Amino acid sequence: MQVFTINQITTHVLCNTPQCFAEVRTLAPGEAIAPAAAEVTLCVIEGSVDLGAIGILDAMTGVQIPAGYTWHGAAGTSGAKVLRVDSPHPDFDAAQRLIVPLTAPHRFAVAGGQMMVYDDYVRGGVLTFAPGFIADKHFHDGADEIFWFFQGQCRVTGPYEEVVLDAGNIVLTPANEWHIIANAGSQPLLMFLTVTPNVVPSHTFFDADGKPYARSMLPLTKA
Repeated sequence: MQVFTINQITTHVLCNTPQCFAEVRTLAPGEAIAPAAAEVTLCVIEGSVDLGAIGILDAMTGVQIPAGYTWHGAAGTSGAKVLRVDSPHPDFDAAQRLIVPLTAPHRFAVAGGQMMVYDDYVRGGVLTFAPGFIADKHFHDGADEIFWFFQGQCRVTGPYEEVVLDAGNIVLTPANEWHIIANAGSQPLLMFLTVTPNVVPSHTFFDADGKPYARSMLPLTKA
């Protein structure tokens, strides 16, 4: 696991693997955002971003841009800080598609009820954990997961360490590394997350003897 604090970083690569590129980047006013052939999830942390035909994204809004879609963007007049996650999904075979593809940019509110569209490249969106809630120990086969906490306090446990984090932190859990996410505070824990790519099994859990098992071999398809 790796931990990053948003207000302490300007530009930093969070993840750079064959299945996921992620970064937090601070953009000067008018600075361009480089497009990619991969599917891109772009969330604005501060400021605004002008994506031309896609529209303007203000703070705490985001957009999914399909793989192969032609696009361009630049920070607004006051600049911007963004969280960007690219899903190249190098092993994806369109002939073995599991989920309906994203064909046009999909805008959503990072902390609101508008969710991301789950497809073969990425799944994610907003989760709220009540005080005391602990997610089951699990890992993701061949998929990197990124959590961005923006309300409450979270305990993240992995194979090498346990940390308690306040809002404003981002955590990367690499593919195949088990983790436990728990609400460690007295108020709801609100987070935005992405799992890249959206492969099956979506989660691998552990039985009473510590043996890993896949609960389901169906892809998660919530839109």
